[in-house]
Amino acid sequence: MNKLEEFIENNREEIDAANPSAEVWERLEAELKKKNAKKFVLAPMVKWSAAAAVLLMVGLGAYFIIKKDKVVEPPFVEVKNEAPVLDPPEIPQFAQMIALKQEELKTLAKDQPELYQKFTSDITQLDSSYKALKNQLSITPNREVLVEAMIQNLELQLNVLNQQLNIIHQIKQSKNYSHEKIDQRI
Repeated sequence: MNKLEEFIENNREEIDAANPSAEVWERLEAELKKKNAKKFVLAPMVKWSAAAAVLLMVGLGAYFIIKKDKVVEPPFVEVKNEAPVLDPPEIPQFAQMIALKQEELKTLAKDQPELYQKFTSDITQLDSSYKALKNQLSITPNREVLVEAMIQNLELQLNVLNQQLNIIHQIKQSKNYSHEKIDQRI
């Protein structure tokens, strides 16, 4: 044990019984008031900062709402088409091949009217897409991309018609094959 601890143990009753003087209490009270005073100084500063932030946000919100309502129209640019809009040379060729395939499909589809109905609805959808592209051709500034899309649509129509004709030919062949087997049995 060191001397301080020894002194405290020997004089424990006197130390515990002793009350701090009035002067000590006054100093403690003064320091507590200073700390409380500092807290109250910061509180109004925080309140004013929060109020300023809210006003700033409201002001910015109003500004953007007003700005959003003002519609800025792009400047009018007149597009003059010097030449009439003509189809590229590939398009009439595709159209002719498609028409021939459709006629062939009509003649072969008499045996399968439900299948023919389904096939025509597929081609009708593709054809309506083609017509929508063609309607946009006269107003679109990027003609090359639109013409390419039209050609791809016609190629797709032609491929679908070829597949449909192949399906009908396969059905007819399977029917002929089954009839031949029946005839052979008899």
